[in-house]
Amino acid sequence: MRFLLVHSPALGPASWHWVAEALRHAGHEPIVPDLTGEAASGSPVAFAIAAARAAEAECIVVGHSGAGALLPLVAAQRLSAPHLVFVDAVMPPCAGTFSAGGDFIDTLRALASDGLLPIWSRWWGDGVLETLVPQDDRRRRVAAELPRVPLSFYETPLVAPLDWCTGRASYVLLSESYRSEADRARSLGWAVTELARAHLDIVHRPQRTVDALLDLIGPPAG
Repeated sequence: MRFLLVHSPALGPASWHWVAEALRHAGHEPIVPDLTGEAASGSPVAFAIAAARAAEAECIVVGHSGAGALLPLVAAQRLSAPHLVFVDAVMPPCAGTFSAGGDFIDTLRALASDGLLPIWSRWWGDGVLETLVPQDDRRRRVAAELPRVPLSFYETPLVAPLDWCTGRASYVLLSESYRSEADRARSLGWAVTELARAHLDIVHRPQRTVDALLDLIGPPAG
């Protein structure tokens, strides 16, 4: 199976590196585009278009954290509706206008300076990255890619694609911070897997994420 792994706008492609390695080892094809330039441009639409263009054929689209808000826009660029998997990720509304910042936008506005947000690890105070990713080499690799994202990325009005909530979708819960999103996914009839550890377990415990993905997707058709 082919997986398009979309990193959070506030992180970089290294956040998916170890999940991609595990998928490849299991015989699957992971695609991990670097979307940090699009995030730094301040355009969520450019981010979604670039993510979709990274996969030339049918694939399962997986998004982590803030990338979840844009997964339906990524899917809307495809000729066939892909299976969407939200991994500890924001879910946009099923219809209407929204922004990538969602209910978190007031917090982001308070963090911004001169229209720019600090790098993600500074949103939460000292030591958060060390707690979430205790492996020094992995943490350094993730930290080296953290972009400064314009606040406008999270404020830009977006329109939810028609009927996206009724398509194929699943949810993987990694942390209690996203409990309400997982509950909403379950209320929509999606398959939900709860690992309930930590938000960056795609880095710290990648095999658990891969096992959850493969269980949710099931074997390939045919």
